[in-house]
Amino acid sequence: MTAATVGVLRETVPAERRVALVPDLVPAVGRLGVTVLVEPGAGVPAGHHDADYRGAGATVTGRAELLRRADVLIGIRPPNVDPVRELRPGQVLAALLRPQRIPYLVRQWADRGVTAIGLDLAPDLPAAYPLDAEASQARVAGYRAVLLAAERLDRCLPPWGTTDGPFDPVRVLVVGAGPAGLQAIDTARRFGAPVHAVEPRHRERAAVAALGAELLDLPGLRPVTDDRQLWEVLDRERPAWVAGLAEAAVRYDVVVTALAPPGRLPPVLLHAATTARLRPGAVLVDLAAGSEGGNVEGALSGTATPDGDGGDGGGATVIAAGELAARVPGTASRAYAHNVLALLDRLLRGGPLAGDPVLGPMLVTDRGAVRHEPTGRLLMEATAAAGLP
Repeated sequence: MTAATVGVLRETVPAERRVALVPDLVPAVGRLGVTVLVEPGAGVPAGHHDADYRGAGATVTGRAELLRRADVLIGIRPPNVDPVRELRPGQVLAALLRPQRIPYLVRQWADRGVTAIGLDLAPDLPAAYPLDAEASQARVAGYRAVLLAAERLDRCLPPWGTTDGPFDPVRVLVVGAGPAGLQAIDTARRFGAPVHAVEPRHRERAAVAALGAELLDLPGLRPVTDDRQLWEVLDRERPAWVAGLAEAAVRYDVVVTALAPPGRLPPVLLHAATTARLRPGAVLVDLAAGSEGGNVEGALSGTATPDGDGGDGGGATVIAAGELAARVPGTASRAYAHNVLALLDRLLRGGPLAGDPVLGPMLVTDRGAVRHEPTGRLLMEATAAAGLP
């Protein structure tokens, strides 16, 4: 791809306030030789009006015209468009696709000849970091999680006291030190709170220590090298993990959980009996919560309620906070737009996408085939279960 027209879609999922490209980065996209089309109102929920895009050099045009002209369609969520009537062979679609949640739509994209790229599927390579929208959005969510906990907490998060002496500090526990967990640690530390973290991966443990937090080791929690080993150990040692975490969590005022393996349901680490033991006034924020559950038993978050309460336990507030980055649309959109800019820059270099060490693993569909192996397996299993050839 040596030149392209990119179309910025308006999000249609309720409560989704982010936009895939902000006006400030339109000139940078233009310098790549890319023409930018923007659907009317696409940036309004994030504070960017159509006039802002026009002033930056983009063309604001209706959805039908945008879909017809764009070589690359970009969005936050999978777009609500008919693959047969509104997409065309060879068109590129890029978003946070989470393909295993939408296998039949993925099949339709492949059948239509659409190249779908998941900005949530960047490989763990230094060259892929600028494209990793999953990580950039997770960092925003981790920051917001601490602010949300501070808002609901019955005490002030920063150190506080009177002339008679200091109050007891607010103790924070973060479970999982991926991008979201590390940002939650950093934010809580900036408030002056003492923070402990549960994290077995070597690299993430080093990052926890660098941020000034203390590592909390649990029974059965042995250090591991990578994500694959993490989930193997977690599956094998789940009872010991759960029991150890239950005894630890009740000693904290704020607990943030952020363990969500890609393509799998988040493991339940805190059961209702544990949340019921949290002290009255404490806050538990589950960043792994989705429509099918999270790290906290019973914590369900629908796409329309990104930080809805998952219930309460013993006077403690339990918040199911999936898709929390959408609640900070300004910063989240700007971070995402930088990921999009890096993607476009790499796409314009040309060459087979499947052979690109960065873009290859991010391909969901390409050249009429489903390239994302876990989604492909889901489709084959569904076909076999239906007795189809």
